[in-house]
Amino acid sequence: MTKVINTINDDILSENICFIPTMGAIHEGHLSLVDIGKETNLKTLVSIFLNRRQFNNDDDFKNYPIELEQDIEFLKSRGVDFIFLPQESYIYPSEGVPSIVPSKVGSILEGASRPGHFEGVLTVVNRLFDLIKPSHAVFGKKDAQQLFLIKDMVNRLDLNIEIIEGEIFRDINGLALSSRNKHLSQDAKLIAANIFKSLQKVAKEINLGKSFEESVELGINSFNQNEIDLDYLEIVDEENFNYPNKYSKKLKLLTAAYVENVRLIDNIDIEI
Repeated sequence: MTKVINTINDDILSENICFIPTMGAIHEGHLSLVDIGKETNLKTLVSIFLNRRQFNNDDDFKNYPIELEQDIEFLKSRGVDFIFLPQESYIYPSEGVPSIVPSKVGSILEGASRPGHFEGVLTVVNRLFDLIKPSHAVFGKKDAQQLFLIKDMVNRLDLNIEIIEGEIFRDINGLALSSRNKHLSQDAKLIAANIFKSLQKVAKEINLGKSFEESVELGINSFNQNEIDLDYLEIVDEENFNYPNKYSKKLKLLTAAYVENVRLIDNIDIEI
């Protein structure tokens, strides 16, 4: 039976927890992470906390979809053991919570476009880790740069937590599921599906032997042809998020773009 809680008590701390953090507006992508958590045979705890600190745009924070009652029902239907609904004052008490500054990878791509974003993400994730003390935590691969930085933080702070990665969950047209998709019209969702198709085109060109520069240029043209407002389209070495070199074997192609003024991110893996 699912328990809805607002604070973490000794009963929860006595359990071996697999933790899945969310900001709400639960969709099948989140639920796929819950399913991964349940495969560990540990108690599953899902948090719903809209973290103001990771929004560098106040309007973006205010417009983030909130569907708490529906979220709870979705999570109960998936057999979650605990749903954690903390107040902001519980996460960020008056005596303060230490800020976690990201490594240099936090200053590129999303970090460059959204200053302070990753510091806000790492700070709240570390705070949640400190409160819940999970042995495992599940994060989705859609937020690839965030996932890299969280794993880096766990290593830097020597946290005894196993990070489990969940694959990107897509709709039938290939659009990566996101809470922000709720702001898109049906027509816009069809346009946004071209984000993934464009990434696939770039990956195909690279595998055919074209240079990174030529392949990315083709991708940029594909975005423009589909009337998608591109922020960035970049290839990095999956191991360190640096620009690939001749020794790089696993690449990641990342993008952020706008459709109907809604910011969408996606990525695809490329093996050389």
